[in-house]
Formats: sequence, structure tokens, C-alpha cells
Amino acid sequence: MRPRGVLLLFAGRSTQPGFLSIEEAFRQKYRATLADPLDLHVEHLSLPGAAAEPYDQRLADLFGEKYRSHAIEVVVAYEPPAIEFFLRHRDTLFSGIPLVYAELGRVRDFRRQPPPAATGITVVLEQQRTVSLALDLEPGTEQVVLFAGASDRDLALTELARSLVTAKDPAMPVLSLAGLPLDEQLQRVAHLPDQTVLIFVDYTGDTLGRTMIAHDVVGLVARAANAPVFGAAEPWLGQGLVGGDMIRFGLVGERLATLATRVLRGEKAASIAPVEMTASAPMFDWRELRRWRIPESRLPPASLVLFREPTLWERYRWQIVLIFAVTAAQGLLITALLAERRRRRLAQASEERAELRYQTVANFTKDVEYWKRPDDSLEYISPSSAELTGYAASELLANPALLDEIVIEEHRPAWRAHLAQKGAGAHLSALELEIRRKDGESRWIEHVCSPVFSAGGVFLGTRGSNRDISERKQNERELKAAFEEIGRLRERTEAENVYLKEDLELEQGPEGIVGASDALRYVLSRARQVAPTTSTVLLLGETGVGKELVARAIHGMSSRRHRTLVRVNCAALPAALIESELFGHEKGAFTGALAQRKGRFETADGSTLFLNEVGELPLDLQGKLLTAIQEGEFERVGGSRTIQVDVRLIAATNRDLEAEVKKGHFREDLWYRLNVFPITLPPLRKRREDIPLLARHLLDKVCRNLGRPHLELSLATMRDFEGYDWPGNVRELESVIERAVITSTGPALRLAENLARTTDRRPAVDRRAPDMRSLEALERDHIRATLDRVGWRIEGEGAAAAILGLNASTLRSRMRKLGIQRPGGAAPRPPDSA
Repeated sequence: MRPRGVLLLFAGRSTQPGFLSIEEAFRQKYRATLADPLDLHVEHLSLPGAAAEPYDQRLADLFGEKYRSHAIEVVVAYEPPAIEFFLRHRDTLFSGIPLVYAELGRVRDFRRQPPPAATGITVVLEQQRTVSLALDLEPGTEQVVLFAGASDRDLALTELARSLVTAKDPAMPVLSLAGLPLDEQLQRVAHLPDQTVLIFVDYTGDTLGRTMIAHDVVGLVARAANAPVFGAAEPWLGQGLVGGDMIRFGLVGERLATLATRVLRGEKAASIAPVEMTASAPMFDWRELRRWRIPESRLPPASLVLFREPTLWERYRWQIVLIFAVTAAQGLLITALLAERRRRRLAQASEERAELRYQTVANFTKDVEYWKRPDDSLEYISPSSAELTGYAASELLANPALLDEIVIEEHRPAWRAHLAQKGAGAHLSALELEIRRKDGESRWIEHVCSPVFSAGGVFLGTRGSNRDISERKQNERELKAAFEEIGRLRERTEAENVYLKEDLELEQGPEGIVGASDALRYVLSRARQVAPTTSTVLLLGETGVGKELVARAIHGMSSRRHRTLVRVNCAALPAALIESELFGHEKGAFTGALAQRKGRFETADGSTLFLNEVGELPLDLQGKLLTAIQEGEFERVGGSRTIQVDVRLIAATNRDLEAEVKKGHFREDLWYRLNVFPITLPPLRKRREDIPLLARHLLDKVCRNLGRPHLELSLATMRDFEGYDWPGNVRELESVIERAVITSTGPALRLAENLARTTDRRPAVDRRAPDMRSLEALERDHIRATLDRVGWRIEGEGAAAAILGLNASTLRSRMRKLGIQRPGGAAPRPPDSA
């Protein structure tokens, strides 16, 4: 059963818990809906923003290489950045592939005008109840504070949260911290006035453009804040949030899987109307309800309360009852001891929270963060300064001039010019420079700073941030050196490229031809000679040697490669239909001809026509084929209009056409016309050195197609392969490997049958005297012996057609031609005589 290819695109990083919930729910819903195996590819784009065009293009180039060989049937994109990336590169990467999307709220609005060939869902946030629930649970609230990052998404969701507060209580004051540095926001929430409710909106990026993980930030906020914190994403619950109207990302994943499976079943994406959904439910953390003394009686109906812990009474009620039954005095003593223990625990927890708030603000980042007053003294510098500069924070606080002295001499003019712009209200740009650590080691840093103002607008100094970018600069130097080396070697590489390309093609072969033997190299050399011409090519060789692959290779190397190779298997078509198949027919030309139909010659106009098993063509049709090849014109069956075409012909046969001409079974003039440029393909027994390469290639292909883990080829198995004559050539080799893969249970390939015994069962041949029987007699005896061995089964695994390496219809045709019948069956049609 063929796996169904689906590509799931997320805009952010893989560490965001909501993405994991969506992916898992998508897989489970797909398995419950479709029986076909799922080939799900998940990509986390980590898109830095619209301005990062080089990153966007590099990502698109990477996708082009990665998914060139994957059969992607549906692309599922979550949130607008991922949707817009898909739409920007749809024509070059995913042409014709339908889109199933999900957008969260109105950050981008695809509801009014969905993308072409797409359907999707919108998780409605205008009806989000987190703000309303927070104000209902804290009826004395006098102020709402919004905590969010500085990305476009964060700011858009902040405005949505503000509108929800206004809709609930138009007179309620709203303070947004969005856009402030994270450490400043944490300082502010640590000193909020009483009767304040804090709404954690989202945090996907900070003021320096760095990508953040909201799941981690919400824990910092909850530990630092002195007010209850509410939010709207289910994965955040348990990180210190009281609760809210939580978005259930699992429901979003299920709905995306439902739409994707409808498309995979054949529905057009554009015909499936986009839908809106409210994927949320009121959910709360029992521990935080207790912490902020919010009674559960205030919660709305059907609320989910998680992380519930038993109370002391629920845990010890029978012991307490027993103690009170023994003596009331002991009960009072125990109660007093428990109360004292709880009081000490609360006091200890309060001290730990205060210490944690301080540590969170002071040691949050590895970057060197500092606050410099207007007089250039330092108000604060982070402890991480020791790792970057080698100077402890106390040394820098005592001597702020060290921050200037560590800048190397070459970069000091730019550094001083940068500082000269500093002043009240001045916004300074980023600067890259090199510093010298205390131990003499040099480092590259990226310096960013911004002014600090009091609530009254008084300039309080400058806040700076220094990030270690030494590794990035080293990579840039190495990349520059690599480009210079490429420039020096380019001329030599161009001169060697032609030889290397030809040598590689001889080793691997075009169009999937595998082998490195001299015989195969000679065949490919002949194919390259004739490919640029329009001459007719005749491919000769036993069945299963790969004549169709060589035909594809010749077409692929010709000037007609931009058109599709048109194929006709002459042995697979009844004689009554092959003329219509080749030349087409007019409406009413024969019974069942209900409409005009173009033949393969018309379809191949301007391209290449491959006639496989051309020796099976009836004699009465060979003359019309000769005219079509020689004159480039023909008439449809039942028609009178002459049609002219430009077709390059490649024919193939496993029969001796020269012998067929002598017997009168094949036209001599057609033989001469086809035999312009003959190429004889050697059987596998004549190029045994290719068997190891072919066996490994076919084993990888079969394991991949069957969804099996890679199997190893032992030396013993390879010796069996190399010692067998392979009458069915490559086709027989692939069949043997596929049977072995199906039956193998260990890490190595185990043959399903003994090749030596299979060889031994063939009719014995007296090698001392030549066999003077005709070719037809030999073929008749071989086919009859094979049929006797398998109980006269023609089709199916292990049947005669599979053993002989023939198509079942081809085998039946040969049986009729050679007069082979099952014992006790109807008399066969006599074979044609020479």
C-alpha cells in the first residue's frame, strides 16, 4: 500500500509545545480515518521575519533539494508566516499541491479571501474568554496588565487582548508591557499594585529581534509576578498560570487532519469551504487557585481543574479522627504542630520566591547587560560579564572605564564615535567590534543600547547589551576563505568537470542504469553517440536486460527530452487493437469507437516513441508502420485525412528479427528501416561484475518501496547471486530480492529459495554435443518445463511468467504461437510455420 505524503509546516521552532500537540493529534486522527500508511514530514521554519530575504531563499533552496524525490500530496501550514512561505514558493517547490492551513485569530486574515487551491480553519480569538474569566474571578480588579513580546505577532495579539478588556469593562485601565526588554518587564511585574490582573499574551520575540520560547518565558513571569497571571494556551498551564480559556491545540491538529484526509481521498481543496472554530475550554491550575485564594465556586460550569493535590484533611482524616478519639489533648497538639509546620513552609516558600525573582532578573541571559548612568558610572552589570570580558562584575562596577579600554585599538574610533551620539533621547544603532579579554584572548561582540527614562521622562542613562559573536565572525572568515579558494580552483574545476561528469555517468549510468562493466559502458557509449541525432534505434537483447531504461536514457540525452517519452508494448495489446493504439481512430470506425481518439504516433509528435517487443507486431500492420516511419505520415483507423508527425523512433525486441525475416514472420524492408543503429544489450551473465552494484541498488529500492528497514547483503548471498546464470536477467534478480525481503526476518537478506537448486532443476543439456534443435523448439521445451514445474500457473508470485521474467500476456501470446497447451486442455491454435 503506497504511503501518502504530507508536509506539515510550522513557522516557529520545534521547542514550542503547541506544535507537538498539533503534530501528535494530526497523526492519531489520520490513523483513525485512513488505512493508507502516512509519510509525514514535519518542518519548523524558524522564520526570522519578512526582512530576512536571504534566509527565506536559502530555506526554499534547501526544501527544493530535500523534497525533490518525495511524493508530497498535501501541504499543511500552521499560522500565517508558514502559509505565506508556502505561497511565495508554491510555483517552484510545490506546484499543483493543495494547501490545508490553520490561522490563529486575525494576525493575518485568510477568511475573506482564501489562497488558491486551499482550504483551512481559523481559530476564532474574538470570542476568547480568558480576559472575561480573569475579571470575573478577581471582581475587585482595578488594573489589567498585558505581558507580551515585541514581534509583529505579539503586538497584534496584544491589541486583540486590549480590545477584549475594553469589551468586558470600558472603564478598566489597561497597561501594556509589550515592546519593553524582558528584564524590565519582569522588574515591573514584581512590583505591581494590589488589585491587578496580569494577562500573559504571548512571547515569540524580544526587542533585539531574538526568537523566544513563550513556554519558558511564562514560567519566569509567573515566578516574578506579585499578581495572578492568566493565559490562553493549554501548554502553558502548569508553569504558574492560574488558568484561562485555554486553546486546545490537539483539537486544531484533529481538524487539520480531517481536512487533509478529505483532500487525500480526492476532494478538491478549493471546493471545501474554510471553517471557523473555537478550540478552547476553561482550564485552571488547582495550586494557583489556592495560592491566590480564588474559590472554585467562582469557576464557570464545565471548567477543568488540573494538578489537584489532596488537602491535609483528605490525606490524614482517619488518623486525625483516631487521634481525637484517643485524646482531645493530643489532637490539639498535633493540629498546632501541623499549623506551625505549614506556617514555616509558607514563609520558606515566600523567601524562595523572592530570591528566585532576584535571580531571574539578574542572571537571565548570558549576554552582558548593563545600565550606565548619565555620568558614565554603572548602576548595574550582569554577572555574565566575567565569562565574556574576563572581568568580574564587581571590577567593572568599580572601574567602568574598563568597558572602553577592552576595545582593541583598531576599533576604538568607531566605538568612540558611537558613544559620542549618546545623549538624552538618542537612539543608538547596533555595532560590531573586537575586544581584548583580561587574559589577552580576543572576542567579537555585538553591542546594542537604548536610552532609559523615568516615568516622568527624565533621562536616567543608557541600557546596553553585549553579545558574544566570535563564533559567527570565525564562520564568516572561513566562508570568505572558502569563496577565495573556490575562485582559485574554478578554472581547474571547469576543465575537470566534463571528464568527471562522463566518468560518473559511466559508473552510475543515466536514467537509473546501474553498472560499471565494460559491456555496459560500451552500450552507454553507443547510446550517447546516437542520442543527439534523430536516427531510429533498435535495442536488442534478452528479456529483462533493461531495454526500456536504455530507451529512456537515449531520450533523456536527446534534444527532445523536454517532451514525454511515449511507450507502446506491442506484445501486451491484442492484434485487433494495436493499430488503433498506434494510429488512433475516428468516431464510428468500429464497434465501440464512440469518439475520436489520437494514437501514440500523434501523442509523440515532437518527442520519442518507444515500441517495445516490436517483433510481436502482426504482418498486416508492419507495412503501415513502415510508411509512418519512412514518410512521417499515416491515417487514423476509419479516416481518410493524412496526418504528418515528427517522431523519433526507438524499437526493442528480444527476438532474432533477422531469423524472423527469413521465416516470413517479419517484413524485410521494415527490418532494414529499424536496423539503422542497433545496440545489443548484454545479458546479466555476460556482465557479472555489475551484479554486486545491481543487487545493492535493487535491495535499497525494494526495502524503500515495502517500508522495510535496510537489510545487509552477506558475502554468501552475493556469491550465490554471482554464481547464478539469471535467465530472466535484471527483472529476475529484482523478483528474487523482493521475495527475499518479504520473507527475511533478521538484519540480513536471506534468500527465499536456493538459486543453485533452481539452476539444477533446469533441463539437463549434453554439453559434449551441440544441440541442433531450432530456437523455437528450445523455447517451447523451456516454457513447457517451467509450466510443469509450477503446476501450469501463469500469473502470480512464483508462477511461470515471474520465473521466465515475462509479462503474463506476453507468455500467453508465446504459448499460442508455439502451440503449447495444458495436458487434457483444448487443442491449441497451430503455430505459424516459417
